[in-house]
Amino acid sequence: MHLLPRGAVFALLLAGLAPAMRADTLVRYHTDIQTAPVIPAAVLDQVMGGMRDAVIRIKGNKTYTSQGNLISITDWMTQELILMDPAHKRFATTPSGQYAEQLKSAIPAMPDQARAALASLKTNFESRSTGQTATIQGIEAEEREFVLTMDMALPGGPQSSSPLMKMVMQVWTAKPEEVERVAALREFKNYMTSASSAMNPAEMLKQVLNIMPGMGDNLNAMAGEMNGALSLRMHVEVFMPILAMMSQQLPPQPGQTQPARLDPNAALMQMNQELVELSSDPLEDALFVVPADYQQTSVDVILKGAISAAAPPQFKQ
Repeated sequence: MHLLPRGAVFALLLAGLAPAMRADTLVRYHTDIQTAPVIPAAVLDQVMGGMRDAVIRIKGNKTYTSQGNLISITDWMTQELILMDPAHKRFATTPSGQYAEQLKSAIPAMPDQARAALASLKTNFESRSTGQTATIQGIEAEEREFVLTMDMALPGGPQSSSPLMKMVMQVWTAKPEEVERVAALREFKNYMTSASSAMNPAEMLKQVLNIMPGMGDNLNAMAGEMNGALSLRMHVEVFMPILAMMSQQLPPQPGQTQPARLDPNAALMQMNQELVELSSDPLEDALFVVPADYQQTSVDVILKGAISAAAPPQFKQ
């Protein structure tokens, strides 16, 4: 008996999905972040940049995604991924299955000392359904809460019964019956399904997170529970009470005023992301084509450029 190559099997699977993937779809998310005064506004502006809005456009077997200074176009029939850097008018192509490893390689290596510290992290992950519901863009959604805590002993640091870091995340996902009712949502679900088949986002996240010892397993569990779910709203709070305790022990520098005290019970950062547009209006074919004036380069160049652009500014001592 002859077995079909994996690529042929995937093409056949997509062919079966094709009738459900013909409708054009646009999905737009907006993100807001608030931080404690200890984080300079310049850092937040540099990291966020144009990433407050994320757009996904779907047309047939092609998808266009845009966030920050990076655009990608994926052809699910050929499994080819195109990355575009609009600021420098350049692009690169790669098989979609290789993208996770290329992204991992583009992230700067972690110093050995930091890696050793992360390896000592003790993490815990919990999730639960809250039973709460909401209507978002006319779509009924249900809420699930995720709690991730991290702790490790800090030599010479203040003693605390609180974890080193705690992240609480509430996610509202579309009810299954809503996916069947709303055509654009159903198309988005088909995209998520085909994307999972071709690139396996859970595995991609696992590869990237494996560079952070002690954190990967629980973060992977969180990603696994979200795999395939259609998020309509997300609220994240990050707490680091140890920073508040340390700030209270630091004496003011000569000639400087005492900084505002941090509340150990207050969030260091809050993030809100919500679906703000869902449309089935026709999309132009030109969106899914590389502009003629773009120059081809390597994936490594584009990824490192995107990572560098998002790096926080350096402040002189």
